[in-house]
Amino acid sequence: MEDRIIEALKKHHKLTKIAKVCHLDKKTTKSYLRQLINKKIAVEYYENYYLLHTGILEITNEHFGFITPNDIDQTEDYYVSSDSFNGAFDGDLVRFYIYKEPRNNRFRADIVEIIEHTKTELVGYLRINEFKERKNYNLISLDQKMIVKVIKDTLPTLFNGAIIRAKLNYTNKTMTASFIELIGYKDDPGIEIATIAATYGFSKTFPQEVIDEVANIPQVVTNNEYINRKDFRDLPIITIDGDSSKDFDDAIYVKKETDNTYTLGVYIADVSNYVLFNKPLDKEAYKRGTSVYLADRVIPMLPRELSNGICSLNEGEDRLVLAIIMKINSKGQVVDSNLCEGVIKSRHRMTYTKVNKILNDDKDLITEYSDIYQMLLEANELHKIIRAQREASGSLDFDIDEYEFILNEDGSPKDIIKRTRYDAEKLIEDFMIVANEEVAKYMSHLDLPFLYRVHDKPVEQKVIDFMDYIGETKKIKQNKEIYPKDVQTILKKLEDKPEGHILNQLLLRAMAKAKYSSRNIGHYGLALKKYCHFTSPIRRYPDLIVHRIIKELILHPEHYESRYKYYANNLEAIGLNTSNRERNAISCERDTNDMLYAWYMEKHINETYTGYISAVTNFGLFVTIDKGVEGLIHIRNLVGNYSFNEKTMQLVGYNRTFSLGDKVEVVVMLSDRYTKKIDFMLKEDYEEVQMSESSSN
Repeated sequence: MEDRIIEALKKHHKLTKIAKVCHLDKKTTKSYLRQLINKKIAVEYYENYYLLHTGILEITNEHFGFITPNDIDQTEDYYVSSDSFNGAFDGDLVRFYIYKEPRNNRFRADIVEIIEHTKTELVGYLRINEFKERKNYNLISLDQKMIVKVIKDTLPTLFNGAIIRAKLNYTNKTMTASFIELIGYKDDPGIEIATIAATYGFSKTFPQEVIDEVANIPQVVTNNEYINRKDFRDLPIITIDGDSSKDFDDAIYVKKETDNTYTLGVYIADVSNYVLFNKPLDKEAYKRGTSVYLADRVIPMLPRELSNGICSLNEGEDRLVLAIIMKINSKGQVVDSNLCEGVIKSRHRMTYTKVNKILNDDKDLITEYSDIYQMLLEANELHKIIRAQREASGSLDFDIDEYEFILNEDGSPKDIIKRTRYDAEKLIEDFMIVANEEVAKYMSHLDLPFLYRVHDKPVEQKVIDFMDYIGETKKIKQNKEIYPKDVQTILKKLEDKPEGHILNQLLLRAMAKAKYSSRNIGHYGLALKKYCHFTSPIRRYPDLIVHRIIKELILHPEHYESRYKYYANNLEAIGLNTSNRERNAISCERDTNDMLYAWYMEKHINETYTGYISAVTNFGLFVTIDKGVEGLIHIRNLVGNYSFNEKTMQLVGYNRTFSLGDKVEVVVMLSDRYTKKIDFMLKEDYEEVQMSESSSN
C-alpha cells in the first residue's frame, strides 16, 4: 500500500484525492502518509502532501537558485527562491519537495532539510574593508556568488585582492572561512591555471606531515629491498614517454623467440613499497586520487621526491618494480604470464619522438641506440599484432583530435598544436592495455576482492538515435544488443567524412563513462571482459590499490584475513572516490583548456574563420574552427527566427537550416578568458548587420 500512496503523491497532494485514488478512507490514508513523513519520504505543508527528493542546490545569486535532483529520472532543474533556501548554501545536498505555483503554473522547489554541506573549501578573492578602528575580511568566490567572512586569526599578512584557498566552517545557518593557502595575485604569471586547479581542490603544496614522512624515505634502493626480488638489471629495459615527461612509471622489454612467440615484460614502479597504507602520504594520495596535467604544469598525486625520484624508473638507476612477464603468440594472444616483484635499471630514457624517428629509419638515432634497435623493431612488430587482434575483437578507437598549448612566460597561450599519435605512442598504449587486461584476468580467476576498470554498455536508444541520424539504423535491429563491433563499424564509416571528427564526438557522448568498481562488468570500449588499471601507480591511486592487493593477498599474504576483509568491505567506496576524483581532474583540465582557448582568441576578435557545426541546441550553434577552438553562435545572433528539431538535431528557419557537421564561415565577436566564453557570428549575418548599421547612419 505504501507504494500506491507514493505513486498517488506524484500527481495528487490533497488528502481526499490521495485517499480516493488509493481506495482508502481518509484516516487510513493519513496514517500511511504520517509513516512516509517519519521516513522522510514525504512532507506535509499547509495540508498538502508532497514527495521528498534529494538534489544539489546551485545558487545563482542572492535572490534565487536551482536544484538539480539526483533521484528523479529527468534532466530538469527546479527553481528555488532565496526565502526557501532554509539555511542551505551553494553546493549543498538538500532534501526538497516540488510544487506547482498557481499564478504561472511553473514548478518550483522548497528546501526542507540540509543533508550535507558538500563544499568544504572555497577559492576566491580576499576583500579587506577598513574602518576607523577595525578591518573586515571577506572571501568572494571567483564566480562572485558567495561572500564569506574570513576568520581573522587564521590569516597571515595579505594584501587586498589576494587569491586564497580557505576551509569552510558551518555553524547552524552561518558560514565562515579559515585560511589554508595563498594561491597568488591577479598579475602573477600562470595565476589563471593555478586558480582553476585550486578551485577543483588540486594543490602543488603538500601538508607538513606528508613532507615529514617523505623526508624519511631513502632516495636510493636500500640493500634489504633487493631480497627475494627477481633481478632484471641485465636486460635492455627502456622507458618510452613524452619529451617533457618527468615521471616514468612504466618500462618495457621485448624479445622475439625462435618459436615466433614474443616475450613482453612490462615493469611498473613499485610505489606501494614507499606509500604505506593509512600513513599521511597514503591519505593525501587517496584524497587527490590522480595527478592532473594542465598545459604547462603537472600537479602530482605524490610529492616530487617520489614521482620524479625514487619511484620514477629513471635511466641508469636501480628501481623497484612490480612486473608482469607475458608470452604472446603470433595472433596477439597471451598464452602464459607471471607476476613478480623485481628490480630494474632502465637502459635508456626514450621519447616518442626518438622512437618514431628510429622506426622511420633515422640513421643517426639508429647508430646512437644500436643496442636496442632490434628490440624496437620487434616491439613495433608485436604492437601491430596486438592492435590487429584488439581491432578484430571490436575495440573502439574514437581518435578524437587532441591539442596542446604552448605558453608564454606570463602564462598566456602562444600557440595551439595538434597532438598526433604515431607508432611509438600506440605501441606503449597497446602494451599497457594487454598488461592491464592480463592482471585483471589473473585476479578474477583467483576470485579475490579487486578494483576493476569498468565501462558499461551504452544506452542502446542513444546509439540507435545516432545511427538513425547518420542513416545506418537498418544495419542493426532494435531488438538486438549493440556490440562494440557494431560501434566500430560505424566509426570506420565516419573516417572518410569531412565532418567525421564531429560525428565521432557525438557518438562518444552516447557512450557510458568508464569508472572504477569492485564489481566486474567488463570494459565495453576496449571489448574486454576483464580489465583494470595496473600500469600507472605514480599518477593514479587505483593502480596503487591494485598493486597492494596483489602484494598483500598473493605475494605476501602474511596478514591475508585482515587485508582480505578490508578490501572486501572498502573497495567499492574506494572506486567511487577515485572515479569522482578522476572526473574532477577531467573537469579541471577542460576548464583550463576552455580558459586558454578563450585567452588565445582574445587577439582574434573580428577575424573570420571556416569551421564545422559541432553541436546544435535550442539556444544556438556550437562551431569548431582551426586548432580545436569551439565557440557559440547564440540564437539571438542568428538573423531570422528558428525552431529546434531535437530528433534531426537541426535549427530550422524560413530559408535556412543548420545541421550538425555543416561547414560555415564565422566571425569572432567576443572572447573572454575569465568567463571562458567565445562567441561567433555567421559571416553572412555579420556582413548584413554591418551593412544595415552603416546605412542607418
